[in-house]
Amino acid sequence: MKRYYLLILVLASLQLSAQEQKSETRLADEAYAREEFAVAGSLYQRTIEHKGKRAPLEYFLKLAHSFTETGNYRQAAGWYEQIILRPDCPAATYFAYGEVLRNMEAYDSARVQYQRFHTSNADSLVLKEAALKGCELATQWQQRTPRLSKLEGMKELNTSYSEWISGVVNQGLLLVGNGYRKLRLNDGSESNPATDKRTYQPYYKAYVYQQYSQGNSTMYLESMLPKVLKKYDYHIGPACFNNAEDTLYVTVNEQVMPKVAKKKGVIGVRRLALYRAVKQNDNWSPLEILPVLNMDGFSSSHPVLNHDGDVLYFVSDRPGGIGQTDIWYSEKQPDGSWGKPVNCGARLNTVAAETFPTFNEEGAMYFSSKGHPGMGGYDIYRAKGSKAEWETPLNMRAPFNSGADDMGLVLKRNGYEGFFSSNRVGGMGSDDVYHFLDPVYFSRLDNMINPKADNTTETNTNTTATTTTTPNIKRELTPEELEQKHAVEKLRFLYDFNSVVLLAESRKTLDYVLGIMKQHPDWKLMVLSFTDSRGQDEYNLDLSALRCYAVIDYLVERGISSKRLYYKNMGEGYPVNPCKDGVPCTESQQRENRRSELRIIY
Repeated sequence: MKRYYLLILVLASLQLSAQEQKSETRLADEAYAREEFAVAGSLYQRTIEHKGKRAPLEYFLKLAHSFTETGNYRQAAGWYEQIILRPDCPAATYFAYGEVLRNMEAYDSARVQYQRFHTSNADSLVLKEAALKGCELATQWQQRTPRLSKLEGMKELNTSYSEWISGVVNQGLLLVGNGYRKLRLNDGSESNPATDKRTYQPYYKAYVYQQYSQGNSTMYLESMLPKVLKKYDYHIGPACFNNAEDTLYVTVNEQVMPKVAKKKGVIGVRRLALYRAVKQNDNWSPLEILPVLNMDGFSSSHPVLNHDGDVLYFVSDRPGGIGQTDIWYSEKQPDGSWGKPVNCGARLNTVAAETFPTFNEEGAMYFSSKGHPGMGGYDIYRAKGSKAEWETPLNMRAPFNSGADDMGLVLKRNGYEGFFSSNRVGGMGSDDVYHFLDPVYFSRLDNMINPKADNTTETNTNTTATTTTTPNIKRELTPEELEQKHAVEKLRFLYDFNSVVLLAESRKTLDYVLGIMKQHPDWKLMVLSFTDSRGQDEYNLDLSALRCYAVIDYLVERGISSKRLYYKNMGEGYPVNPCKDGVPCTESQQRENRRSELRIIY
């Protein structure tokens, strides 16, 4: 009888264990479906530990993806390494593993996994080529990372959770975050804020902080927040003000709760929507939804106005787009309403995801993308243009970008100081705000000549080089001025191999150009720089840009305004002799092609 009783206990415990595992799996699947990746990952890992090799492939894939979504790239890589050894490994796993390795900045290893990914899907092929290109470029960019005057995490604003700067306003910085804060002016301490059941982290809220500087120290103190943003049940996302700061556009996280879901107690689907509030007599109106900018069943978020305030850009996953999320725009109508949204086009948007658009004072857009060639995760890009007409986006490279997610670059009105957020290694929390400052770096970007434009300018060879439209000729030059112009445009500055250092002879010649530029303050100067044919094309483009910088920096340091200086990096194109790829040449011939030339714009 005793043995029979023990057998019953053993069988009961086995049955209970099986039921627990089944319940655990069901909970994991439900959490995964709700995108509660932290919870789902923990449950899948326990299930795999119980089942061992008998665990279905699906659990391994969902576990690795959950670790990726929560930013635990090393754990994700470990699980993907196990999955690719299985005979039933899906082809897409190699791409997912490559993405994680690129997040970890293991570019050589990532390249191997991308190359193992075989697909006939057109969009997937585009992403594969962009990823491979990104690995190649990232390796080069890491070798030539510019040093900014200042780049540091903002300990005053960062917490163990996530923060980013949504915009710069007259009263300070518009911060969005979900970290715990002790507030003096707005609702007191947040010691026990409401949490999102999906992530078990606090909801995002908006804050305004005023910057105060005294000597070398800077403080950020809380400012009054419009009451319309203080009380809301769910997330408050990125927002923007108009120039007068009497109209606010904001992202609000709505919860769409189907009746069936309510009965079962399941968290409903969330969507992002754009709302507006208007200030009248120092009072803000309640938030009102903008029907024309939102679409049922889809998200609209990250609003930003152009400088004139007549075009509103935002991010959406609505039908008619190019990728997962695209940047769209809407034009203000004569009656003050907003027109039908239009996609910004394939030059800006990719088959992956774009987000966080912002503008500088010069009208250039900064945004983040996973689809353009980059260093990993979301990279920050810069593009000139408007509406659906854009130049090719420029990757901001390191130190603005890394293998992690980098986003939300916002410039202050001075044009060379700003902020961005990143979950890169070394931060305090998930997404941290970084503060940067460098006048020279951003003046170079503003004066860069677009390689993709249509106009041409003569070089000192029998070929022509593509440039953007330069300022129109304002007047006829005198014979003496023409002589000076021609003299300057005959000059060449040569460089040693793989070098950007100005030689003594080049500096002496630039002093002559300096005198002419000071003599004619209405003249502008365009610098064109070239390399020899040795090395990779992309590397030579970068090298020629650095040679442009050397010339521009020399003139700026001696009193020439950066706004009078333009440049175009030509790479190894347009040699002055037959020394192209594969053509044997002497060192003297190669040296002739390592040059900078000048063009006067008047």
